[in-house]
Amino acid sequence: MRLIRILLMVVVAVVLGLVALVVLLPGEKIAKIAADQVRAQTGRELVFEGEVGISWYPILGVKTGPVQLANAEWSNAGPMFRAESAQIGVDVMSLIGGTIRITQIDVGQPDVLLEVAKDGRANWDLFPESAEAGEATTATTEGGGAMGGLVLESLAVRDARLRYVDHGGESYDIKDVDATLAWPDRSGPAEIGLSLSPAGEAVEIAGVVDDLEGFLGGEISALRATVAAAGGKVAFDGRAGMDPQAAGRVDADVPNPNAFMAALGLEPAGIAGKAAFKGDVTLTKDGQISVREGTATALGNTVSLAADVFTGGARPRVNAQIAGGAMTLAALQGGGDSGGSSGGSGWSKAPIDASGLGLIDGDISLAAESIDLGDMVLGRTRVAIAIDNSRAVVNLRELHMFDGVASGQFVANNRSGLSVSSDVTVKGLELKTLLSETAGLTRMSGVGTMKSKILASGNSIHALMNSLSGSGSFDIGQGKISGIDLDRLLRGQPGGGTTVFDSLSASWTMQGGVMSNNDLLLDLPHVIAKGEGTIGIGARTIDYLFTPQIKNEAEDGLAVPVEIKGSWDSPKIIPRLDKAFGRDIELELEEKKDAAREELKAKAKEKVEKELGVIEKQEGQSTEDAIKQKLEEKAKDKLKSLLGGD
Repeated sequence: MRLIRILLMVVVAVVLGLVALVVLLPGEKIAKIAADQVRAQTGRELVFEGEVGISWYPILGVKTGPVQLANAEWSNAGPMFRAESAQIGVDVMSLIGGTIRITQIDVGQPDVLLEVAKDGRANWDLFPESAEAGEATTATTEGGGAMGGLVLESLAVRDARLRYVDHGGESYDIKDVDATLAWPDRSGPAEIGLSLSPAGEAVEIAGVVDDLEGFLGGEISALRATVAAAGGKVAFDGRAGMDPQAAGRVDADVPNPNAFMAALGLEPAGIAGKAAFKGDVTLTKDGQISVREGTATALGNTVSLAADVFTGGARPRVNAQIAGGAMTLAALQGGGDSGGSSGGSGWSKAPIDASGLGLIDGDISLAAESIDLGDMVLGRTRVAIAIDNSRAVVNLRELHMFDGVASGQFVANNRSGLSVSSDVTVKGLELKTLLSETAGLTRMSGVGTMKSKILASGNSIHALMNSLSGSGSFDIGQGKISGIDLDRLLRGQPGGGTTVFDSLSASWTMQGGVMSNNDLLLDLPHVIAKGEGTIGIGARTIDYLFTPQIKNEAEDGLAVPVEIKGSWDSPKIIPRLDKAFGRDIELELEEKKDAAREELKAKAKEKVEKELGVIEKQEGQSTEDAIKQKLEEKAKDKLKSLLGGD
């Protein structure tokens, strides 16, 4: 008990001694020492306005009125820092040793100006190398004790206004900022916390800088930092400098990219659904960003990524290699309509947002095992994409489409409205896959080669399909047509079934979304068939006459045309028996009627001539005039006889 009593007495004595030291030390003196140390370390003036007094709680030290820190000498924008009030804490144990050590600063409603000159100098470079070597770094109290170096163990900033002015670039003004700094050892790591709402949504930033003094002086330091907003988080672990420059590992997980960007006060990312990224990222002083060993997730796809981004031009220039497995780009179609139609009765009129073509320039290689475009599925894909001023050119290195392999080029141009074009050859394509995915037709199948060159323009699928123009051809080997048996049809037994053919070829032209063809040739073992007509790609209609004919040496075998007409959804297949045998029966009947009519007229004239005794006609006189003359002569003779003449 005695020992405990002695210890308590010692504690009480120490506390009373500390209180006496604080009370006896004038607040103005502490403020002056703080200002002297700031000037010695930074070359900047720290000015306290109003009364400076002693504070007991929550900080043991000095409480001031308005306070401000001078800006860099090259700036004329006013102080770098100004606050309505400040509390400066001191290390009590240092007081016992006769030294005042500043450990904490708490400021209210500060106005912080971060400024960058046109030549790149920054006003937050508080420890310039040009500081005079002989400038005092210590101060003495009235008792003559030596001062320790400036150590800011803790900084708290509340309700701050943060202004960023770049005289060679962009500027920002953010209010209601809270910040904290924990830096107990000037040679050790500093913990930084920042809370702000640049667009109404809270953004939390936390970081650890291993060498804050060197970092502020323009040196590279190890840095670990996170940015959290709108349920998303981006983390960095590496090295960085104030230039800015950085290199390290980035790990991002953002459930709602648009909300995350909006919280930062930036334009929407334009990405629906979750986005994530992991990779090694390097940022150089000249604004070049490099990504290596990256993995990105967006729009339901996960891909590996390596890229170099140059930010010095009118638009970022991106050189990248992207590789993935089964990918989907259906969400990029206008209105999210994966089928390309609206209500099942036509192409979608929802606007297509092609503004993404103008976001970047560059060269991008893409490799995927498959790509779902919404209304078409591509197989194994290896393409090179060159983008320049809202125009993208896609060169096909390997592209499996319609069960074949395509070569050629696609172009999308949004410089003055959206237009698309293609010049493609597909070898080994399956006709059924082609017609099914482009026209919804499933009755014909066969393997062959297709060539096409098309152009379209418009801001919707509907507009594009109705503006299609171009030309092409196809040559298909052995195949079949479901739903009709031409052999049975030509034997007078119309109905369903299947037609197997040896070859099928045709060429076509297209204008205004209407495809025209007049040389379709279908070769069967005992039948040859020809076709002509139109297919309305834009209107989704078909008007086609298909004419099979039995082969013979005279090429006049039995032929029964078949008309395919109506909408793609429910086309009508009508055998045209009136045009059988390779002739138009109705036309022939009319021709025979005309011939019979002329024959009857000739016989009637002959009989009249005979009855009237018309034997000879005068030169140049028609039969009608001769008959008329003969009738007049007979009428005169009858009149003379009636009147008693000769």
